[in-house]
Amino acid sequence: MKISTKTVTFIAVLCLLITNTRSQMKSSTKEVTAANQPIKVLELRNYVLKPGQRDKFISYFETNFIDSQNELGGYILGQFRVKDADDNFFWMRGFNDMASRSRYLPEFYRGPFWKQRRDHVNEMIINNDNVHLLKPLSLSEDAPDTAINSNEFGKKKGLVVIDYYIANTRLKELIEFFKSKYLPFLKSNDISPTSWVSELAENDFPGLPVFQDQNLLVTITPFKDEAEYQLKLKQIHADSNQKILTELREIVTTRTTVILYPTKKSFSN
Repeated sequence: MKISTKTVTFIAVLCLLITNTRSQMKSSTKEVTAANQPIKVLELRNYVLKPGQRDKFISYFETNFIDSQNELGGYILGQFRVKDADDNFFWMRGFNDMASRSRYLPEFYRGPFWKQRRDHVNEMIINNDNVHLLKPLSLSEDAPDTAINSNEFGKKKGLVVIDYYIANTRLKELIEFFKSKYLPFLKSNDISPTSWVSELAENDFPGLPVFQDQNLLVTITPFKDEAEYQLKLKQIHADSNQKILTELREIVTTRTTVILYPTKKSFSN
């Protein structure tokens, strides 16, 4: 059967259009990233999973819920196993601001992508209500509305340590202590955390409850590995540093430390 020149031309044009479309889709997929985002709102999400389900949950999460959330502006800034808690899965989600979060949550959780997968996800979860809603601690009076570049979360891949400090009725005092003494002290020991306090604006998506503790300060610190973390702990707790550590303990009511091991596909810039 003889094929006309017009038919050949049509097929060639069609193939070119399909190729370009696929190329654009691949390009679009590559752009679905959490890198280089100004983060003004952060969720720390610590889930309890059914026994033996964590690796399965991580695999499903990383296959389905990284690009799909990044694309809508809920940036996935890391997913982790929790030390000494075999059934816990910890992940971080950041937003450009509270308005972005308010747009994102109903768009994602009321959309078809989540609805098609939620039953399978929820079958693996015991509890997912341990969520802190945070904003960056401003270190300057001249810049109260500060942002943390998302790349800070991908600086190191070996270990992440989160410290939750609760200073009952004394948060302002704790913040001033951090700014004037404790953060410079950590920096002198080559430790560079990002610092956060609770975002107290209304959580306008009550289907996802959050902690908004007005007495809370949080630090998130990356380390190369656990050996580096243990070495830094020894440096901090040296006898010569007891004065500043005593002052910290005097202000802080409770302190909780969570040690996190990033998964292989955890965010890195």
